[in-house]
Amino acid sequence: MSITVAIPIYNAEKYLALAIQSVLNQTFEDFELILLDDGSTDKSLNIAKSFNDTRIRVISDGRNMGLPARLNQIAELATYDLIARMDADDIIPDFRLKIQFDYMNLHPDKDLVTTGIGYIDGDSYMGQLLPNPPEKLTLSDMLAGRHSICHASLLVRKSWYIRNQYDPSMKQVEDYELWVRAFINNDLKIGYLNVVGYYYRSDNNLNKNKFLVTFKSGFLVANKLNFPLYVKFLFKLKLIVKIFLTHCIFKLGLQKTYISKMHRYDVSVCDRDVFCQQLKIIKEKLSTI
Repeated sequence: MSITVAIPIYNAEKYLALAIQSVLNQTFEDFELILLDDGSTDKSLNIAKSFNDTRIRVISDGRNMGLPARLNQIAELATYDLIARMDADDIIPDFRLKIQFDYMNLHPDKDLVTTGIGYIDGDSYMGQLLPNPPEKLTLSDMLAGRHSICHASLLVRKSWYIRNQYDPSMKQVEDYELWVRAFINNDLKIGYLNVVGYYYRSDNNLNKNKFLVTFKSGFLVANKLNFPLYVKFLFKLKLIVKIFLTHCIFKLGLQKTYISKMHRYDVSVCDRDVFCQQLKIIKEKLSTI
């Protein structure tokens, strides 16, 4: 059993080289890296092809199919029994694959394992959030996003992805819909590692439309999945309230205050030092290419 690491790519030229090199730096070396281009119009494809490593497979068909469809394609392309997710503008510490691989070997009853997240902005470390799920997940927890799953940090058994496909119509909320659906089907056996295993490039420039699209997409999830009627009613009511509050927040010019409250992370000098050291090594390796 080994690992397929997959990075879907769409116009990610600014940070793609860092993302790829962070995978190649892993202490766990028995992996393949699939770089799956989704019809990029910038230099992303050239950057992907510039790396000379036999573990890399660059795949491009010139089409723009969207992230959910590409994630399903990855499950078909993967050679190995475990699939690691990653976004094209983020980076991972060099121990990520090793700790997740060891966890899955020790826990054959689990299909997925997630980690904590370190939030970064450029070369700056903003803070981190470690998993803090309820002792036992409920449907209410799943709908409210209290599951502590970091999508891009996951290591997943290929067999789970084969039977739990993303819905291509659920763009913006494809992961959210998948977790809720798997939970309803009693097929979300997930483990948590209480360590920062993923560095996520935080978006401090969220605009009104991004909030509204996400909330409105929630109605698609509610209409598709088989919730009890009272749960569906309450869920939709909360979405309506969130949409109304979003309009009010931006109308009153309070979006900066709102976003800053959303981004209140724990700050650890130790974790910041680890990130800085990881970033330094990645950049040093890139400078030799």
